[in-house]
Amino acid sequence: MRTFSLLASSVFLCLGLGACSIYRVDVQQGNVIGQKELDQVHKGMDQAEVRAILGSPLLDNPWQKDEWVYSYSNKPAYSGTTVRNIILHFNHDGTLQSISGDVQALPKG
Repeated sequence: MRTFSLLASSVFLCLGLGACSIYRVDVQQGNVIGQKELDQVHKGMDQAEVRAILGSPLLDNPWQKDEWVYSYSNKPAYSGTTVRNIILHFNHDGTLQSISGDVQALPKG
């Protein structure tokens, strides 16, 4: 009987100590767009060309069809969250007019 109680207490002790170490993971969400991809996008491109380079936008605003928002957030396990937004503005013909947000395209010359 004493062996059983010793075994049971050691099992509960191991389970209790196992719960003390919490494993945290990095959480990435949204569109990962680097400077390399953004440099390929320029004024005058149509929506299909932009979608081929950057992919589909994360946010689709039904009230502003001429604005695409690419958003990316990264939450490392033990530090703060980083958020980047890239906003593309198209005219009514579907031609890219401007790029704004956290990552700017290099001027084409």
